[in-house]
Amino acid sequence: MVSQMLRLVLALLLISASAGAQTNPSIVGTWRLVSFVAADSTGTYRPVWGDHPSGLIVYTADGHMAAQLYDPTRAKVGPMANASPLAPAQPSFAGLYTYFGTFVLDTVKHTVAHHVEGAMAPDWVGTTLVREYRFLTPNRIELRVLTDPSGRPAAGQSILVWERTRR
Repeated sequence: MVSQMLRLVLALLLISASAGAQTNPSIVGTWRLVSFVAADSTGTYRPVWGDHPSGLIVYTADGHMAAQLYDPTRAKVGPMANASPLAPAQPSFAGLYTYFGTFVLDTVKHTVAHHVEGAMAPDWVGTTLVREYRFLTPNRIELRVLTDPSGRPAAGQSILVWERTRR
């Protein structure tokens, strides 16, 4: 009887310990953009590209990342072969941010640094974009833009909310 009682107590302790041992959410995975807002001149946060911006950001376990953000209301330019000279195509690129590289997570400061290796904007290559992160849920993360590509504090701090699509 004591042996059975001891086994039951040990089983309950193990169940209790495993239930309480939740791991911290991981940034690694594929995330879909669900919200993109920035402060206007009055300090009020407003959607940058409407209520349904488009974007995907991927963080890999080996420290690589890629981000693509699009304004879904961009004007069509037609076949790219017909986009010459490029001046008529420029408004379409205004609502587009794409870059890739590596990332470093600082779990004390709650920042993620994107070290840009390639980007649609050549001036971004070789820069570091710093974002403050906060998990809203294990599958929803908020990234606040802290620095612009020149490394200066970002004006009109943007806030992007991402939802995990897969790990």
